[in-house]
Amino acid sequence: MNRKTLSLALVGALLLTMTASAEARNRPRLQRMQLLKNLRFGLHMAENNLFEGRMILRMKDEIGLTAEQVKRIENMMLSQEETAIRRQSDLKVMELHFAALLKNDKVNRKEMERMARDIGKFRTDQQIGHLNYLLDIRDTLSAEQIGKLEQLKKKSLQRPGRMMGGDRFAPGPGGPPDGKDLPPGEDTPPPPDDE
Repeated sequence: MNRKTLSLALVGALLLTMTASAEARNRPRLQRMQLLKNLRFGLHMAENNLFEGRMILRMKDEIGLTAEQVKRIENMMLSQEETAIRRQSDLKVMELHFAALLKNDKVNRKEMERMARDIGKFRTDQQIGHLNYLLDIRDTLSAEQIGKLEQLKKKSLQRPGRMMGGDRFAPGPGGPPDGKDLPPGEDTPPPPDDE
């Protein structure tokens, strides 16, 4: 192999290594951003008395869940998680096909638009599925249990670090994930893209 070819191969390998390294450095940042987005969505849902099954199960003694309610919530959680895993993998495949379409020398605009709409509809369907899951969880509870949850939520807002994850309305590092100082009820974050 001549020197020029060897030099090009080394430069190519170096560029690939740098690209992979940059992607690896950005991955934790992207994961943190998604976590914050999901946290904001969870807080918004909790403000509207829509709680994840895990949170309800953690408070089962305080709100007086029956053994039958616990079993129903556990079954709904399992079903929701299985569905979410399948939907997330399907979405990733759709996004890969979309990215491959954009790499062609000549982009088929109609196909690109169709795929973008399909991906958007798929994400909307994911969000609707998650909201229905949260509503089903709430429907499992009695009016008295929902009242107890409301009381626990109010107490947690008065005591940082409990159910809601800290004093999110305080300014500075303990404030809400988006850095705004908002009173309760005026925080309306968008739902997460992928659930």
